[in-house]
Amino acid sequence: MQLEDAKQREYSRAEVAKHDSQESLWVVRGNQVFDLTTFHTDHPGGSEILMQFGGQDITDVLRDSDMHAHSIEAYRVLKDFYIGEIVAGDRRPLTKPVDGKDEMECIEDVDFLDIHKPLMAQMWWSSFSNDLYIREVHRPRHLPRPAVFFANPFLEKFTRTPWWVIPVYWTPIMLGLLHLGSEYESVQVMAIGFVFGVLSWTLMEYSIHRFVFHYDENIPEGTIYQCAHFLLHGVHHFLPMDPLRLVMPPALSTFLALHILAILSCVFSMGMLHAVCAGLIVGYVLYDECHYWLHHGTSQNAYLNQLKSYHLRHHYKDFKAGFGITSDFWDK
Repeated sequence: MQLEDAKQREYSRAEVAKHDSQESLWVVRGNQVFDLTTFHTDHPGGSEILMQFGGQDITDVLRDSDMHAHSIEAYRVLKDFYIGEIVAGDRRPLTKPVDGKDEMECIEDVDFLDIHKPLMAQMWWSSFSNDLYIREVHRPRHLPRPAVFFANPFLEKFTRTPWWVIPVYWTPIMLGLLHLGSEYESVQVMAIGFVFGVLSWTLMEYSIHRFVFHYDENIPEGTIYQCAHFLLHGVHHFLPMDPLRLVMPPALSTFLALHILAILSCVFSMGMLHAVCAGLIVGYVLYDECHYWLHHGTSQNAYLNQLKSYHLRHHYKDFKAGFGITSDFWDK
């Protein structure tokens, strides 16, 4: 099968085999050649997995259930890296799955957002139905660089948040809360409130992710509501490996934090309120940093790798399940 709208070139398998390094990583899938050089560091399973198959035919690997059977969304991402075909003399018969349909043929071409153009202008002038919007925004795409939200450079700055901004912004606030709270309560009471706040974060994390970020099908029809959903969480599912959209911008997290503070102030007295909020901030910072790592980090630790796989299934297989980030406890 020839992919349309791509530069057609032909390569021998021997030529493809030479591209097996981080500097140039090619693979073959069904007599089609793909250049994954700009993708391997963003591969959800880690760069080292792709490096094992550099320059090789990965047709059967993609279907291998023992290793990890890839979804149609994975083939959708792969399609963007197509660079040509295997020469006639090197072509091999393409084995098809049991249902008889080649995975590439199952990819729908839908008129949605162009990831190479400013996204918010497209969203604002769109007229997507909610069904189409929710379906397409949860189909992951990939860019080798951060996406552009606004053509205006000043507005664009507020959409980009490096991972290190979160501890830098929230740590002084957390310390300030502990200092202010110590004027109302003893160290022992403050410690209890702080620990309670840290432990409570896992439930708050799960609740916000499931019932706020994934309001999804329940959002009212209309472009404004879709834009709000896209800014709040939709873009993260649309471009899950964008390194500058993995942690929440301080402006948005502060907005949410003030609403949480208003609710907690009706429950806790001064001092205890400060301690609980400080604990929640620590939980939140650990959550956001953990979330960044789950997308871009690697580890030999079995538990961390299990968390990574669990979260990436939420992105690449079923966005309606697996809402826990730092723990899967509340999903059980």
